[in-house]
Amino acid sequence: MKKMILLGAAAIMMASSASAQMSLVKDLAKKAGSGNPEALMEVLQNIEPAFTNPETANDVLTWYTAGKAAFGIFDKFYEAKLLGQPVDDNMMNEVLSSAYDYYLKALPLDSIVEMDKKTGQPKLNSDGTKKVKTKYSKDIIGALTSHMGDIANAGNVYLQNSNWENAASAFGNYADLASSDFAIKNGVAAADSTLSQVRFFQGYSQYQIQKFADAYENFTKARKLGYTDNSIVDFQTSSLANMIQAMLDKNEYDKANNFIDNALKGDPMNATLHDIKGFTVELKDGIDAALPFYRKATEVDATYANGFFDVGRCLYLQAQKIIDDNPNATNKELIPKIKPIYDEAIPFLKKAAELNTEDTKAKNVLDDILYKFEVMGVK
Repeated sequence: MKKMILLGAAAIMMASSASAQMSLVKDLAKKAGSGNPEALMEVLQNIEPAFTNPETANDVLTWYTAGKAAFGIFDKFYEAKLLGQPVDDNMMNEVLSSAYDYYLKALPLDSIVEMDKKTGQPKLNSDGTKKVKTKYSKDIIGALTSHMGDIANAGNVYLQNSNWENAASAFGNYADLASSDFAIKNGVAAADSTLSQVRFFQGYSQYQIQKFADAYENFTKARKLGYTDNSIVDFQTSSLANMIQAMLDKNEYDKANNFIDNALKGDPMNATLHDIKGFTVELKDGIDAALPFYRKATEVDATYANGFFDVGRCLYLQAQKIIDDNPNATNKELIPKIKPIYDEAIPFLKKAAELNTEDTKAKNVLDDILYKFEVMGVK
């Protein structure tokens, strides 16, 4: 009996705690609409426990209240700045970023199934889906879209201060909103030229903190929107190369190959992608299988030094394998087998050395071939 009483008491305490948390959120919601700066700060200071409480974490009112308070504080900062009063720009941008995060969490939660009062069952649309209604979405969308310029400006400030994480978040929030259905519907969608630039800087910020998969995705979006500045192709390709290397480190060869193949579909004239494909194939299947991809890199870009070096290197290794596999062969026996391969390799190595004078690896391989010719008496 005592055990049952204790369990009952615990259940009552848990229910009371949950009820108290929801009650707190409702009280804070009233303060969030007051416009009083002190009350708004109080809301943000006291609402955090509701973000993780099981009874309030998935309630739209929790995130709406936090977002409303944060936007209210930002607006107070903004008004003060317009009046020439001193404002902490970092705090101003941080509270704006928080406001966006809160409202973006609130928006998908703001959907309530309409119930038929007579039957107690959900109302249905003509297609059989449940009817839903929203309570806060109009206000949320209005605040998000009206502050799009502010969040873009925050991204620029973060970028200038090398605050890469916040810059990426701010630029991402702007780009997502400025291309959203409700932005289009309300006539505030950004032009492709603007979106492409924002996506580039989002990717650039992510690149700086080695979030290469995210960076590659946003560089790709930027290029599809027409962005061509700031060596974007190099950044995009470098992001991909780092992603592929991470896969290869885990021996995920098939995954790496599939990813490269998809990238090549959208960018078939990218010599670096063909070279990366060759490198990936070489690790798993050897130089003979990789050579066609290295050749392709030189065909799509006659100025890509790495491609020319890799072709020359693979040919050199093919000849070296013949030498290694025939340790007792005389020079007279080897020359007919290896000279044609070396002859083919030499122009590629010379081209690689000409294109990249700072790197001596192509010259070193070329010098070794010429030395072998001299030793063998090849003219």
